[in-house]
Amino acid sequence: ARAIVPPPPPPANFEITTAMGHFEAGSHAWWEPDTFPLALVIALVSTACWGSWSNTAKAAGDRVNFAHYYTDFCFGTVLTALLFLCTLGARVPGGPEVDQTRAMFALAAGAVFGVANLLLTTGIALAGLSIAFPLCIGTGLVLGTVLTYLVDRRGHPELIFPGVFVALLGVLANARAYAILQESRGKQMTSDNSSSSDEAGETSAESSTEAAKSSGSGTEGASPANSSLKKNIVLCVVGGLLMGCWAPLSAKSMAGDEGLSPYCSFLCFVCASLVVGLFILAGQQWGCTLIPRVGSVTTLGEYFKVSPVLHGWGLLGGFIWAVGTLSNLVSGGPLGFALSYALGQTAPVVAVVWGLAWYREFDGAPTQAVLFLVLMFIFFFVAIALLCLGGS
Repeated sequence: ARAIVPPPPPPANFEITTAMGHFEAGSHAWWEPDTFPLALVIALVSTACWGSWSNTAKAAGDRVNFAHYYTDFCFGTVLTALLFLCTLGARVPGGPEVDQTRAMFALAAGAVFGVANLLLTTGIALAGLSIAFPLCIGTGLVLGTVLTYLVDRRGHPELIFPGVFVALLGVLANARAYAILQESRGKQMTSDNSSSSDEAGETSAESSTEAAKSSGSGTEGASPANSSLKKNIVLCVVGGLLMGCWAPLSAKSMAGDEGLSPYCSFLCFVCASLVVGLFILAGQQWGCTLIPRVGSVTTLGEYFKVSPVLHGWGLLGGFIWAVGTLSNLVSGGPLGFALSYALGQTAPVVAVVWGLAWYREFDGAPTQAVLFLVLMFIFFFVAIALLCLGGS
């Protein structure tokens, strides 16, 4: 009788397909979506997370110093990156041919983002959403998509770039809606102050400041009156240029067979962002004004006195943002990094939904502001449709 010969082992790069994606041994040991629709859903998760994480900052409010919140935010991103690297990332830096020097691109991307995110936060605090959003987010959207497409030329540019342009129109409509809303509230506060006593006027001014904070146009220790408009515009433009540069660097770190896995790349990214963020925050407490400080001066001792609940808001914010960014990177493999980045940058529409439905920011808003919001939703939905078609 013939001996039964067992079948040969599968090749080194065999795939294990599941309902959620695939694990590819030897070449890709980590998880990533294996179909376009699933990758598209994962990319839209990044849109939802990027438009939602700032709610944790609003929840913490004035009870926590901005430097304390941002420190916890950065630690939250690193802890989340470690969690995903050790689970879905299979604890590997990349495929068999990985060039670990590619980590330099991921570290550079994180350093650039660390500066850009603080510039964006400062720009919103000093100049308001109506100036910071088109200059920072708009510039980052266009520049980031163009540069990332030069690194990864997948997709249909005749649809992707018109989609980016329409998304930019959505950002501008969003900024205009907030400008009209703030102008209307400012006139109402002025009218109330002029018809009240001096004491009541002071109280109304304080209420105006609080309203500006809640709408994102002001933060403790920083107001448009404390800095020239020219300096604010420069901060926003520089922040936008830097915000557009981290995505192509990150894509370069993962490109090709020698690239890092998205999980390893992201861990390098957030570690660099943490170091840069802490360095800038520490410099601000010591009087360095290259990037204006948001919030009052604080110390390390005061940071450790913050209650666990308030630390939790910063950590939660970092977790939500990290899940969104990692979703963007993971979906970039099947979709193309330019497309996934552009989809993620439609996040302002999610933030506006939160403002409308939860914070009631536009209750009693002028009709013109509401019309610009409607235009914003139309622009973003058209942009998302064009981007999806551009990657299919």
